[in-house]
Amino acid sequence: MSRYILLSGLALLGACASSGTEPVADAPPSAAETVEYSLSAQTLAPGKCGLFLWTRDEPRHFVLFFTAGGATAEAILDGRQQTLRIDSQDGDVFGQFLTRMVFSKPDGNSVTLTLAPGEEIEGGRRVPLARMIYDNAEGWEIITPLTGLTACQPE
Repeated sequence: MSRYILLSGLALLGACASSGTEPVADAPPSAAETVEYSLSAQTLAPGKCGLFLWTRDEPRHFVLFFTAGGATAEAILDGRQQTLRIDSQDGDVFGQFLTRMVFSKPDGNSVTLTLAPGEEIEGGRRVPLARMIYDNAEGWEIITPLTGLTACQPE
């Protein structure tokens, strides 16, 4: 009886293993398939100020970094890091920044960033509310609520 059970089990195992297709090994995702959620850590040069923004939802992701007076910002958009070109800045002044900025993505589409300045902290200022708006590749308007801070590196 145990021989019958063993033979039946081997037959079923053989039927499962011979599905007619080769098993696929887990391959690392290609660069085009890799989704990025956060920027890497950023360092400010002495005497420079930067804007650091994170998503408001949990887990928080570091998604935008802009150096005051710079021509570009680094951002995570559509699951990948992109360098944005600054097109315009207006609104109220707070520290080295303005409350409204418009950037261009590499594809030429715009990204609008609005900031609500918060309380001053040592070496910078909190940004309790911010919003990034852009159109994704499918034409959907993406609105991302953000929070963060500005910080300056002493000389």
